[in-house]
Amino acid sequence: MSENINLLFANWTLWLLRKSDDSLALAWLEERRHDWCNVAYHFIDSVIFKESAIILCTDDKRAWFGNYVLQNINTAKSRPLLPIFYMNSILPHSTELNTQLIEDMFNVAFKNHIIWYIGRTDNKLATLAIEQQNNFIWAFDSNLHKAFHLDSNETNVDIKLLQLFSVLDKSIDAIMFDELESDLKRFQS
Repeated sequence: MSENINLLFANWTLWLLRKSDDSLALAWLEERRHDWCNVAYHFIDSVIFKESAIILCTDDKRAWFGNYVLQNINTAKSRPLLPIFYMNSILPHSTELNTQLIEDMFNVAFKNHIIWYIGRTDNKLATLAIEQQNNFIWAFDSNLHKAFHLDSNETNVDIKLLQLFSVLDKSIDAIMFDELESDLKRFQS
């Protein structure tokens, strides 16, 4: 990712967080927006420009959120449908399988794919996402490199997940429809 795009996306994200009706509730993300932008832009770039299918995986505690993402990512959008598949439904007992066999299956089934993992990093699904470079990981209670970190003991962590999804969804639209610069110009005027 070029430095200009990274900076543009970070500035646009700041604009989005500040223009929100609930900008006070998003102050936590404003403080961490550079961490967020580093992983989120790569994910969006992979999905939009590299035409990667999204393989969504969650730990058991965040399965509700995986279902929420599936129900909301492609509903009532003016954008093309995003190719998203929920690992927990493709292989319900994937925690018992060999991660290399799962990755081989993905390589056969999808021209390009990116794993979006949400949860703790002490299980086989997390290992699958971590072993492959350039995946989109929302890691709970760990300090993985190239992941967005969350603390499961933090108050309102479920609300933060919903906020992150909302920001991600709006970011996908802005990048897909090349609106980053025009939104920022409106913000600056």
